[in-house]
Amino acid sequence: METTDKFFWGKTRYWWIVLLSGLLLIPCGCWLLFAPEVGYYTVTTILLWLLITTGIMQLIIAFNLPQKAIGWGWWIAGGIIDIFIGFMMLGNIGLSTMILPYFFAFIFLYKGVSYLISAFSSMSHHRSWWLYLINGLLQIILSILFFLSPISAIIAIDFLMGISFIYWGISLIFFALDLRPSNHEINNISENGV
Repeated sequence: METTDKFFWGKTRYWWIVLLSGLLLIPCGCWLLFAPEVGYYTVTTILLWLLITTGIMQLIIAFNLPQKAIGWGWWIAGGIIDIFIGFMMLGNIGLSTMILPYFFAFIFLYKGVSYLISAFSSMSHHRSWWLYLINGLLQIILSILFFLSPISAIIAIDFLMGISFIYWGISLIFFALDLRPSNHEINNISENGV
């Protein structure tokens, strides 16, 4: 097996954390779609706590990947940024609700670009590379829409978040399956402590 194939995302015994996150995001998305009476503040608070949880998950995975793995730095950078912004915005919910559309726009742009890079880098190594490409394009389109019309974004935030959470959850489930090591790799991970 080629080194880039083995360590592009890295294989980790903590793949189930990503799977669990995906499985939790899907019912959250359904709840947002079918409960429009949920206030904008509630959606903001839930999103910020999910952002912090996602950041913690990224750091756990980053510190359990080999440091030479391609993409290792993206995991750490994304985790630190998510945790920092989540706690910063939780400190002032009123301000957070005003800047939330712009925050979404930047997050979607960052995630979209990183997914596009991942898709093109992993075309020959991972069978679900196309999912990262679709994810990247959709998130870049969402970021442009949020930048162009923040007031409309505020009105549509429940619906968009519901759809985004469901899609994000499905994407994380596929991603977790890419992170899951084979039986042979599990033995190597156990022996090396990674």
